[in-house]
Amino acid sequence: MMIDDSRYEVVGVEKFHQDLHFLRQQAKAQPAVYLSLYREVLREIERLRTGVTDGHHALGYESGKGDLRDCVTAYVRSDPQAKPDYRLVFREMGAEVPGRLPRRELLAIRARHGSNNVYAHVCARLGRQVTDRQPGLDRFGRETASGGNGAERQAEMDARRAIAHAWAGQRPLQSSRPLAAGIPRAPSDRSATVARERPRSARVGPTGWPERG
Repeated sequence: MMIDDSRYEVVGVEKFHQDLHFLRQQAKAQPAVYLSLYREVLREIERLRTGVTDGHHALGYESGKGDLRDCVTAYVRSDPQAKPDYRLVFREMGAEVPGRLPRRELLAIRARHGSNNVYAHVCARLGRQVTDRQPGLDRFGRETASGGNGAERQAEMDARRAIAHAWAGQRPLQSSRPLAAGIPRAPSDRSATVARERPRSARVGPTGWPERG
């Protein structure tokens, strides 16, 4: 008997589905470089679905990055032994109808460092300008998200999640669809072995993902 341990319904905007598909293709083409990252992204999505994690910290407003006070960023490692080097950004929102699970809408996954700002992608996908404040997001409180220790960050994420769940205006984009049934499995380790024998360098393309070989 299968037990469904979901605490959230995970949905993704169409562009996030494209991110995930492209990352899978990169993991197949260059597994020594991207297979671990792809697997870790899938694990993080599962952790968000089961509520094992609530992300790393809530976001705020900053000119050039936009007003993302309703968003949260999670960190992902491409190398399990190194520091997190990717960000996965998502939004919290209430259930579609009473009795259903609350939702987490995945918006973008990009490298933490470099000129291709993940937050610019998030703003574009939400239809926001990176220089504008969103008056409707004043309900989430101050513009600057807290830093501080883990307990302080968790408290802020808890408070903002409660606000998002109670606000009827926090709704997924029209392009969003569930990921739970459609997440492809990671490529096998066999291709990773072949790639280690024939390492390839990756060049970063204009979208922030490596160019195809």
